[in-house]
Amino acid sequence: MEKEDIKKRWREYTEELYKKDTQSIDENDGLTIELEPDILESEIKWALECIANNKGPGIDEIRAELFKILGDDAVKILLAICQQIWKTQQWPKDWKRSIYIPIPKKGSAKE
Repeated sequence: MEKEDIKKRWREYTEELYKKDTQSIDENDGLTIELEPDILESEIKWALECIANNKGPGIDEIRAELFKILGDDAVKILLAICQQIWKTQQWPKDWKRSIYIPIPKKGSAKE
C-alpha cells in the first residue's frame, strides 16, 4: 500500500468509529429520551487522578502532569469545557485531530 492509501484507510476507519448517530427523534417512535445529569467536578478530579504520568502528549503537546500540577484551576477549566461539549454534543475542532502511530506486531501486517 502506498502512503496516501494508508492515510486514507486510517481516516475512513476513524470516521466510521466516531461517526455521530444520525437517528432523528422522529424515528424513536415517541420514546422519551432522558438526558444524563451534568458532569461533576468530582468526575473530572477522578479522571485526572487516573491519568498515567510519563505518557506522550497529544497533538497539543500538553502532558497530563501539567493538569495535575494546576490542580483545582485545571479542574475548573476542564469542567467548563466538558460541560459545554456535553450540552452541545459538539467537540472542539482541535480535539478531533489525532496522530496515529501504528505499532507493527509479529506476523503479517495484512492480518
